Amino acid sequence: MFGVYWLRVRGGTKPIDLVSYLPTSDAVVVYIDVDAIRRSGILNMVAGSKAAEELEYEQFVGRTLFDYRQDLDAVAAAFKDGQVFLVARGRFHWKNLMDYVVKQGGTCHNGFCTVDSSKPHRRISFYPLKSDLLAMGVSQDDYAAYQVTRKSGNLGVATPNQPVWIVVPAVTLKNTESLPAGTRAYASALRNADEIVFSIGPKQDRLDLALKVTAKDAVSASALLVDLENTTNALRKLIAREHLKPDPADLSSLLTAGTFHREDRRVFGEWPVPRAFVDALAGGSY
Repeated sequence: MFGVYWLRVRGGTKPIDLVSYLPTSDAVVVYIDVDAIRRSGILNMVAGSKAAEELEYEQFVGRTLFDYRQDLDAVAAAFKDGQVFLVARGRFHWKNLMDYVVKQGGTCHNGFCTVDSSKPHRRISFYPLKSDLLAMGVSQDDYAAYQVTRKSGNLGVATPNQPVWIVVPAVTLKNTESLPAGTRAYASALRNADEIVFSIGPKQDRLDLALKVTAKDAVSASALLVDLENTTNALRKLIAREHLKPDPADLSSLLTAGTFHREDRRVFGEWPVPRAFVDALAGGSY
C-alpha cells in the first residue's frame, strides 16, 4: 500500500512556465514536480537508494548547500541530439555552487559556469536565469546552457495534471535499440503517432503509468489499439510458455498488466506500478 496522497503545486509554478525556457522542437520533454512528490512521501522512498547516499553526493551537498531532496521544487528537461537541456526551480546558493565548480577544475565567468561531467566528452554548463531558476546544459558544447532561455518553447500538447510526465516525439522512436527489450515492440507500434504523452501519478493506493496517444485518424487509432493489445498479449503468452512466475519488481510484470481503450483518434493505456517495481528503481536495478 502506497498511502499516496497528492497536494497540488502552488500558484506561479505551472509546468509550461518552465518548459517555455527549453528548446523543445523534436525533443523528448520531461517534467517532474519534485515538491509534490516530496510532500506525498514518495521522494523519501526513492531518495533512500544507495546512490543518493554515496559519499561523493554527501560531499557535494556539504560544499554547495544544495540537496535536491529538500531544495529542488520542479524540473523540466529536453533530451535532444544527444544533449540534455534543463531548467530547475529551487533554492540555490549560487556562490557555493560556483566555488564548487572551480574546485572541481571548472570555470565560472560572470555567473556562467562550465565543468567536466562524469561522462567522457560531455561538459556541464549552467547559469542563473533568476534567483530561483537554474539553466543547465549537458553537451559537448561548453555553452549549451545558453540554449535554455525565455524562447516561448511550445510543446503543442495539452500537458497532464500529474506530477511526472513525458512528451515523446514519434521521430525519436525510429531507433529502438537503446530501449529495454520488453518495450521495443511498444515503441514500434507508437512511431507513427501524432502525439505521445506518458504520465505518472497516484491512483487510489498505488502509482499509475498512463499513456495518451493521438493518432492521425480514427482508423489509425483502431490499428494502434490492436497493436498495443497484441503486443501485451504476446508478452503474457511468452511468460506463460516459459513457465515464469510474475515478479512485481520486474519490468515484464508491469508491462503485462497494461490495459487499453480508444476514444475516436485517441488511444489510452494504463499500467499499475507495483511498489516492488518502485523499490527496484530506487535500488538502481534499472
